[in-house]
Amino acid sequence: MKGIIIASFGSIYQDAVEKSIGSIEKKVRSMYSDMEVRRVFLSDALVEKWNEKYDEKISSFTEAMQDFARLGVDEVYIQPITLVADQCYQQMRKQALKFLHSNEYGFNQVNIGKPLLTSLGVKNYADDYEATLESIVRHVNTKALNKSIVLMANGQNQLEFSTLQLKAMYGAAPNVVVFTTNGFPTFKQALTLLDRMGHKDLLVVPLALIGSTHLMDYLGGERSDSIYALLAEEGYNVDIWNEGLGENPYVQDLFLKHLGQAIRMSDRKRPMPRESVKPVMTNSRIEAQGMIS
Repeated sequence: MKGIIIASFGSIYQDAVEKSIGSIEKKVRSMYSDMEVRRVFLSDALVEKWNEKYDEKISSFTEAMQDFARLGVDEVYIQPITLVADQCYQQMRKQALKFLHSNEYGFNQVNIGKPLLTSLGVKNYADDYEATLESIVRHVNTKALNKSIVLMANGQNQLEFSTLQLKAMYGAAPNVVVFTTNGFPTFKQALTLLDRMGHKDLLVVPLALIGSTHLMDYLGGERSDSIYALLAEEGYNVDIWNEGLGENPYVQDLFLKHLGQAIRMSDRKRPMPRESVKPVMTNSRIEAQGMIS
């Protein structure tokens, strides 16, 4: 029996979660109607706050895995709905490995799909960065004519966001500027690139999967330190794209593609007898060909 976990950091804003994570989950349920599907938040604090606030409860990663074990699910596919392999993602991988090794649960395989920004497009691998940029530009196209697109990331994974900027500059999206709120590239560096591009009209797109009220206020609210206000002070005409990336259907399809890859990689190999199994951990997934003794 097979099961799928849709894992995101989470948010307390229900409407924003349903528009993003909920939409992805619906597509997964439609594509894999023969599998058990669970939505989880990787932040235990958000799980607790959500369950206090809403009637429709949400599970932690541990709770979902335990539920799968009770149902007899022995092959698990986890698709992280995350931009990058951040600390939360790494912690989930460690938990998944513990479940795989445990005699208590009896999982044959635990396979993890890629975050959104993983592969650089070398050695015949897909280029996740180009695909993400193309998905963003395609979705906002009618609002971005003759404009520079400013992608704002709120995170500390500076290498991935720097790479995204390099991919844009090397031709994937030459009118795109990337900056982070608390890392590299900085807002000041983004202003330098914008000046070189020469467009006075900008479209600011959040490089975040869930477009929460808090995030949108930071981007375009009336506060003096909003991104809208800071760019307007520099003489730009600014529009704000009021959606998280998780609402972008093309980005949703990239996550579905990553999930499909994890499932196909697993299906190429069939389980070996229980006593001969040795678990294997790879960069993109954790798998065991058979049950762990």
